[in-house]
Amino acid sequence: MSQDSRPGPVTVANHRLPTEEELREISASLRGMRFGSVSIVVQDGVIIQIDRTEKKRLRSRRELSEGGPS
Repeated sequence: MSQDSRPGPVTVANHRLPTEEELREISASLRGMRFGSVSIVVQDGVIIQIDRTEKKRLRSRRELSEGGPS
């Protein structure tokens, strides 16, 4: 029987803290984002979903009306 050397979930006052893998996924969701949001869905104290919504602006209306940079 082999033992898994990875640490399990840590609980504090009956609340489970995010695992290293969950924190890495959240960090990866934020990486490279300039404008947007990251939403974390938790069910029964467990992260079950991470949504990333990123906004990309091609040009502002001001640039278009003023004949700004091409």
